[in-house]
Amino acid sequence: MHLRRDSLGHLSAPLAILLLAAFLRLHRLASVPFGWHPDEATKALLARDVLAGKYFPAFFSAFTGREALFVYLEALLFALMGEGVFIGRLLSAFVGILTVALTYTTGRELFGRRVGLLTAVFLAVSLWHLIASRNGYRAVIQPLIQLPVIFLLFYGLRRTTKSANLWPNVWPFLLAGLFLGLSQYTYTAVRLFPFLVLAIVGLVWLCDRRLVAAHWRHLALMGGVALLVFLPLGYHFWLYPQDFYGRAAQISVFSSEWSGGDSGARLWQSVKETARMWTVWGDINYRFNISGQPVFNWFAGLLFFLGIPLSLWRAVKSQGLLRAAYLSLPLWLLIMLLPMILSAESLPYYQRAIGVLPAIFVFPALALDAGVTFFNRRVETRWHWVPVAILLSFVGFSAVQTYQDYFERWHNVPRNDDDRRVAMVYVADYLREHPPEGDLYLSTQYMQHPTLALLLPEQYDGIHWFDARQSLPLPPPEHDATYMLLAENAPQAWLLERANELHPLETVVDRFGRPAFTVLNWQRGAFPQPADVTPPSWSWATSFPATDEGAAKTPIPLPANFGHVMQFLGHDRNATTLEPGDTLELVLHWELLQKPSRQYTIFAHVLDPNGQVVAGFDANEYPTSFWREEGGERLLSYMPLPLPRDLAAGTYQLEIGVYNQPSGERLPVLDDDTAVADRLLLAPIELRE
Repeated sequence: MHLRRDSLGHLSAPLAILLLAAFLRLHRLASVPFGWHPDEATKALLARDVLAGKYFPAFFSAFTGREALFVYLEALLFALMGEGVFIGRLLSAFVGILTVALTYTTGRELFGRRVGLLTAVFLAVSLWHLIASRNGYRAVIQPLIQLPVIFLLFYGLRRTTKSANLWPNVWPFLLAGLFLGLSQYTYTAVRLFPFLVLAIVGLVWLCDRRLVAAHWRHLALMGGVALLVFLPLGYHFWLYPQDFYGRAAQISVFSSEWSGGDSGARLWQSVKETARMWTVWGDINYRFNISGQPVFNWFAGLLFFLGIPLSLWRAVKSQGLLRAAYLSLPLWLLIMLLPMILSAESLPYYQRAIGVLPAIFVFPALALDAGVTFFNRRVETRWHWVPVAILLSFVGFSAVQTYQDYFERWHNVPRNDDDRRVAMVYVADYLREHPPEGDLYLSTQYMQHPTLALLLPEQYDGIHWFDARQSLPLPPPEHDATYMLLAENAPQAWLLERANELHPLETVVDRFGRPAFTVLNWQRGAFPQPADVTPPSWSWATSFPATDEGAAKTPIPLPANFGHVMQFLGHDRNATTLEPGDTLELVLHWELLQKPSRQYTIFAHVLDPNGQVVAGFDANEYPTSFWREEGGERLLSYMPLPLPRDLAAGTYQLEIGVYNQPSGERLPVLDDDTAVADRLLLAPIELRE
């Protein structure tokens, strides 16, 4: 069987678009973008666990929650081709290419071949979709699973047969239900998609009631299949409702944290910020966009805004199913923008609005299609090549611009790597070539980094994670250690100055020549000693009037034992006499006695004579889960205490303690195994005029 020449000609345009989409999504995929963002790595880790047979859930609750479909597909690709950065992104690229193909198919079904071609072109050269297709995030699969539902719904309604065989009438709705159920396994923002499908069915009923009456059984079948497919996920959400609404509730415009008590004003702000994304100001996050670049350039934006009223006008001029199709476009835009509009974090945020793809590109396609039709109706046939040439020039220009935007402007910006947190890739490469001497202490803003777990699993479990901006743990005597301090969180100088036995080895730079991290070595060094070892006091008093300064205080010798978990050894301070507006800086010296089962936070407070906290700082950036089981480490804790400018001169008490997060329960201060207090009072400070 051979394809006729006219068939090949008919396929040449969509094939050319598909090849363009494939080139943009596969070119240099192994090296661009550089490295792995933690979100990409988490999915790869989950896929690895699936391949190992650890679990097969309907929803992955780990790492703040992940829908399952992309993870299972990634596990399948790993099984077929092996693991790696390139393989991890290949799935996204394939999904992106298939989405372009289905965009053409759906656009042709709803609005004709030329609109389908133009919509597919706009999607193929969209920087938004290109970045999504080359990152390993699960959101890119949402439009791919949405499109078959729309296509099959209109296909089934339009192509009813009178055959005695029911299969030609049933299969489109059966498959539409399958994809509708599967859509809920793609990404959080898709949860409003069933409402879009219901709205489309409602529009069809308004435009042609006889059509819905003829297909109500098929539509019911579609809903039943969707519900059946959704059932495992629905049962999971029934058991763990936090997985359903947890993240959405945190960033909602209705949450007090974001709305400030005025949800209406915050919602209106979200609407305005969303409206700007088309032609004024786009997503600032380099993971999804060139920071601030809008979705459309001026020309495509003009076509977009012309296409919206044009779709409504054509709905008025049309009837039946075609009218419902035109009316579906603005509904698609509105409903699938709601996940972003109803959120208040970092708007516009393309990832939450990804459900509008590829519908937004139908509007400029309709405007271009109308222009070509208008031109062809008013000129002789021999001039019909002119709009074709213009369209081809536009496609070529757009493709070149997108290529430059992505591979030059986007990829070659240092902030790209910063937003995507790729420093851990350099850490993994270094550790493969330079195994650490002794224990490995790693200072980073993002602890337990999944990228390192993926790239270096053999060393991951033994790492002591900390943040050197606030904490500096030191290994026990007679232990060697390697320290890696990432540049993303420059270490507190006061801490490093005290660790004289930490010797810098080298600084590793990133692909832009910037310091990525510094490697230091500790070879059985001597612990730093605190400058102030004056015995502190304990007291249950709640106020400290000047008339009885020491009456309620009882000295306790150092080291002071906190619940057999850690011992206070003394401290350093930058001053004992300060002025209002100064910052009192403390470095607390601790000995860690054992690894507790609970997380503990250290606090330092400045108290006025009435015992009220006037300045405070709570932190412990060396989480207890990374302490040594048998103890023996030292911990230096940096505690800055900014003093308000309106404080009166006088004597102020200084208290420290340790409490559990999140219960707030404090560790007791022990005197010969007897709990005598839940805090220590250090030497007070004096504030002068």
